[in-house]
Amino acid sequence: MAIRLKDKRSFKRDFDRLVTMSRSLYDSDKKLSDRYAYIAYRIYVSKKINLDKNEKVLICKRCYKILIPGKSTIVRVRKGLIIYKCLNCGTVRKLGYDKGSRR
Repeated sequence: MAIRLKDKRSFKRDFDRLVTMSRSLYDSDKKLSDRYAYIAYRIYVSKKINLDKNEKVLICKRCYKILIPGKSTIVRVRKGLIIYKCLNCGTVRKLGYDKGSRR
């Protein structure tokens, strides 16, 4: 049975709430922050909610930890690519962007 649109909205809201809590707890309680990020990723995968490009890079696909630029990930921009490198497991993700919209 397919998931109704109303349920997908509630799962999206739960995902957003968990990511926000994970980001806010990152400095004080890393274990709880990692747990919230893992639960948010499991909601995203199991319920097949639609995320924007920016939301897809919030959680590492290998170690399931929250990615915060400067703290848990390194972000670089090179030749039309945005490169995210997780500092926990070393996974690299490359996303393209339009060079014309950079200005």
